[in-house]
Amino acid sequence: MSKTNPNSYYDIEFEVEEVLFRNGLVEDIFYLKDLKQRKLFIAANISQETVEDAVRHIMQFNREDADITAEERKPIILYVSSNGGDVDAGFELIDVIMNSKTPVYTINLGYQYSMGFLIGLAGHKRYAMPNAKFLLHDGSNFVFDSGAKAQDRMEFNKKMESRIKDYILSRSKLTTEEYDSKYRIEWYMFSDEAKEKGFVDFIIGVDCGLDEIV
Repeated sequence: MSKTNPNSYYDIEFEVEEVLFRNGLVEDIFYLKDLKQRKLFIAANISQETVEDAVRHIMQFNREDADITAEERKPIILYVSSNGGDVDAGFELIDVIMNSKTPVYTINLGYQYSMGFLIGLAGHKRYAMPNAKFLLHDGSNFVFDSGAKAQDRMEFNKKMESRIKDYILSRSKLTTEEYDSKYRIEWYMFSDEAKEKGFVDFIIGVDCGLDEIV
């Protein structure tokens, strides 16, 4: 059975909920209840602003779980629905997920495109709804500098692309040849193909019930 620290600052007192309700802050009540249950949400384009809460809370949960073995820790549930966005911010979150001793489960309820796809791929367990959609493609790199600066940026982009390729191959069943053949196209897929390629572990309603991720 998973465990949590009984002294967690995420525990919500009844009086706090009452105050929030009286002031019409219902959304804040749900937000705090979700945190208590270790549920995090990203439902926007990926940027520093949209990942910072998830990064902070994952680190805090790991701090609280320090005296609990990894196998006994209560998992963190990260719901990701995103059209993609900033690579730097996305990999900040990916690195935190990958290094989290407290398991982080990523959930695709509707769609994970581009950088959202890469974040979903990081989960210790990856779930998706039967009609959830995924998009894997190369990123958009615009070079506005000229001369040596533009060349430096292009060389760095090549290194970044190489790291993304290694990351995707390490988190899926793709071969190098298949990755290279798909890299320059817009590769859309539903959850059944995503599972076949190793991008998802469980399809909700097929491999497990909804109660497993709520």
